[in-house]
Amino acid sequence: MKPLSFLIVLFFVISCAEPQPSQPVDLEQLKTEIVQASIAFQTAYINNDYPKAKAYMSDDMPSTIFNSNGTPLVVQTEEQITNSGLGWSFAKFDMSNHQVFIAPDAKSIAIAFDTEGIVRFDESGDEVPYSTRASQFWVATNMGWKILHSHWSPKAAAKGIPEEN
Repeated sequence: MKPLSFLIVLFFVISCAEPQPSQPVDLEQLKTEIVQASIAFQTAYINNDYPKAKAYMSDDMPSTIFNSNGTPLVVQTEEQITNSGLGWSFAKFDMSNHQVFIAPDAKSIAIAFDTEGIVRFDESGDEVPYSTRASQFWVATNMGWKILHSHWSPKAAAKGIPEEN
């Protein structure tokens, strides 16, 4: 009887030590959550609101961006976000047509969308149409979803952001 008891106890200990299956991910809720995060991050970014943008950035990995003006890759820092758009601002900025692509393990997400807007130059007051397509790459962290990279391209016959000095 002792060997049988020992095997039962051993089986119980081993079964308790096995990792429990994680909760299934609600993909529709995750899509909604990441679109909201994307909009919140981008709104903070274009308004030079680093504290709000920082909530979507990780301290452990840099966030990078290819801007729609064709300039080289930029690491998004407090200084870069705070000073982005000096001399101009968005009079209008709308994001639409979000498409969300979730990795099979639901730990990374690519999101693609369109933007339409109007760029206003501070000195002259001139306004020019703005129209881009964009993509962002997000990763799951212990601190929530964080943006790792974004890429912006002007649409055909349209312009991206003004080049910055």
